[in-house]
Amino acid sequence: MSAPAGPLGKVIRISELSGEASPLILLRRIAAVDRHGVLDDKSELALLQWAEKSRLGQSPELIQRVAQRRTRALAELRALGHTVIRLRAEPEWRLAVGLGNRANPHEIGMSLHGTYGWPIIPGSSLKGLTAAWAAQVSEPGSGAVIRIFGSTDKRGSVRFLDAIPAGEPATVVLDVLTPHHQPYYTSTAPKSGGAPRPPAEHHNPVPVHFLTVTGAFALDLTGRVTNEVRQAAEWLIDAGDELGAGAKTTSGYGYLKVSRLGDEERHG
Repeated sequence: MSAPAGPLGKVIRISELSGEASPLILLRRIAAVDRHGVLDDKSELALLQWAEKSRLGQSPELIQRVAQRRTRALAELRALGHTVIRLRAEPEWRLAVGLGNRANPHEIGMSLHGTYGWPIIPGSSLKGLTAAWAAQVSEPGSGAVIRIFGSTDKRGSVRFLDAIPAGEPATVVLDVLTPHHQPYYTSTAPKSGGAPRPPAEHHNPVPVHFLTVTGAFALDLTGRVTNEVRQAAEWLIDAGDELGAGAKTTSGYGYLKVSRLGDEERHG
């Protein structure tokens, strides 16, 4: 197995990594190549196995501190006159968010917090999910939908914060997809440039590993118009159950059980 080279050319040995190593650096800033300069699949798998074993560096103590920091920040917003609604979301099975974020040589995709490197559900994803559901259940051109989510020339009234682990580390799971007809898929992919090859039983299965998570996440919505924050929360609760978040929802990933943590508060 090749030793990955990291920032400033430093050699990183995966077998020597601790659980406190930064996932942002490991998954987005290093590349393992063999003696021919080709990306090494074995080292990629070792990185993913480290991510699962270390829980992407989630420390229970730090998770608690960040949860407390979020609570204090929301209290400040309430004091400024904002309505805050807190929700709790738990995947019914597993969650695959950010598979399209190929911000690394090995194309390992997962949504990570920009400071801590922990798994998150981006606020933009939650907003998009909720907006998609609202469009299905509302009248076309609904004024409430436009006010809540905004338009090309106006900001929406409700803010969707990034969902973070709800007081304890999320469970990181190394999952695998095994296409049985890779030549067919690669030949029909956009920009392949080759003639399509029909699927055949003699094609070898090619395992593709990827990261998923499960566990409870804290979802927070804020805004100055109480009724609109409430409406967004109701839509989000239904959207998590009906549409699911992230990738591979047709395969059962991403469906969320979303519940309220308590009544909203508004001061000022």
